[in-house]
Amino acid sequence: MRTFLLATIGIILASPTATADGLTLAGSLWECTRASDRSQFVITFYPGGGVGGGEFENDEVSPYIFDASRTRLGEWPGKWEQTGQRFTWAFPDQGIRIEGSLSGLAQATARLTGTETASGERSTITCTALSKLPKIGEGLVIPKNNHFIDLDQEDGELKVPAGISLQEPGRR
Repeated sequence: MRTFLLATIGIILASPTATADGLTLAGSLWECTRASDRSQFVITFYPGGGVGGGEFENDEVSPYIFDASRTRLGEWPGKWEQTGQRFTWAFPDQGIRIEGSLSGLAQATARLTGTETASGERSTITCTALSKLPKIGEGLVIPKNNHFIDLDQEDGELKVPAGISLQEPGRR
């Protein structure tokens, strides 16, 4: 039994979300700025590996939506991974991928830096930790790839059941 317990502890400590300095991205929320146009957005790393986010403007966040038919209740879209100080954050329904690194030993001084790739465009980003989710606005960020809506139609009706990637904990 002792061998099993020690092996389990070893697996946990060697997992991708366990970092050398003890800072994990699981459950964290970040406000990011794109160097290319100074626009801001929010990203989160949900425990269990899913992601969320939205565009930040006028002190409100417009959440990214996702195809809810591709996730089970209680699951979040996309995927994030962390190995030591390096991380990857991917939101396929929005066509966004961020690769970067974490610096700072405490949540209060932690920063993320990296490169965002979205719709074929690349931008350097810098992020600071947020302690709480900003106010969620009325708008939603719908990708322009015709998967969610047919942009040639005037009614703008969603073609798939949509989920909202940023919500207060426990609401999904």
